[in-house]
Amino acid sequence: MEKYRRLYEGESAQELVIRDKGYIETDPHITAMVSIKNADGKTTAILCVQRQMDNLVHVRNTYIGKILVVMIALMILVIIGQSIYLHRVFLRPVTKITEEASRFSHENDLPEKGLSVTVRNNDEIGILASSIDHMEERIIKYVDDLTKVTAEKERISTELDLAAKIQASMLPSIFPPFPDRTGFDIYASMDPAKEVGGDFYDFFLVDDDHLCLVMADVSGKGVPAALFMMASKIILANYAKLGKTPAEILTAANATICSSNREDMFVTVWLGILEISTGRLTAANAGHEYPIIKKANGEFELLKDKHGFVIGGMSGMRYKEYEFTLEKGGTLFLYTDGVAEATNAENQLFGTDRMLSALNSEPEADPKKLLENMKKSVEEFVGDAPQFDDLTMLGVKLL
Repeated sequence: MEKYRRLYEGESAQELVIRDKGYIETDPHITAMVSIKNADGKTTAILCVQRQMDNLVHVRNTYIGKILVVMIALMILVIIGQSIYLHRVFLRPVTKITEEASRFSHENDLPEKGLSVTVRNNDEIGILASSIDHMEERIIKYVDDLTKVTAEKERISTELDLAAKIQASMLPSIFPPFPDRTGFDIYASMDPAKEVGGDFYDFFLVDDDHLCLVMADVSGKGVPAALFMMASKIILANYAKLGKTPAEILTAANATICSSNREDMFVTVWLGILEISTGRLTAANAGHEYPIIKKANGEFELLKDKHGFVIGGMSGMRYKEYEFTLEKGGTLFLYTDGVAEATNAENQLFGTDRMLSALNSEPEADPKKLLENMKKSVEEFVGDAPQFDDLTMLGVKLL
């Protein structure tokens, strides 16, 4: 009744009354009331409009239902649109990239059209596609280059193997070398640090009673040293077979090598001529290691001879020679610096003392056994360290 009073007294122009529990004579309803005023502005009547609650709830529910249907439809449209967008912008490009990666892994060749053509995204996926194109191009180029390098390496390896065989064939390798001679026993070996080496040894009969012995070490390693080694060996042998003395051989060889030594290479040489019947040995040393000799019933000792300058180092050099006697039962051991300078993992050198100890472990052994003992000692000392230099040795024993 308060709301009616307010309308009559002009305190309110409209009121709303909700009867949600209902009464005996009415169902739950809503009553909207407005005042009707006369010309003087006084309320003369109240206009009431009444609606049943059930009708309002039905209308409200119908409206909400329509809103929900519209919202669901919009959501479905949005989901479909997003799916189409994701498929076109993301899934399809990713699928193409995956298929191309799989194809390239099996075929290993470039596609007719790159991913940067078929995938035209301007985002990170487009950058990824372009990167894969560049990666495939670089891999193909790398494989081509690797194939060429491998083929070239195989060719070089084959040529080096052939060079090693040629070099080995130039060194005396059949033992005993003079099976009909009983006055001496000789053995030699050369183990290069690379496929081919710069060390070389040589021995040959100048005549029936004179044996020429050569031990040499060319500067450098590998193919250049091997070529220089073969030329030096031939030059020394040619002059020796002319009947020259050791000093004359080294002098002539130095002049010949210096006349066309454009690469400034050099070779250290120990050269001796042994008179087999007497044991008298005439030798000359061009910057090479000291020879090691053993007298009959004695031990191996260094023979500290006088050194001349290396062959090929300077033109006009003259070399001096010296003599000593190799007794019957005595042994001469020649070697290159690869023996004394063999280095282990601790960067220690094998050294002269260890060389003498290895030789004196069996001083009466034949030359082959002496060289085997020396090689074994060097290998045990070096261990797993890589071979630093060529390992070349020669032993001759007068019987």
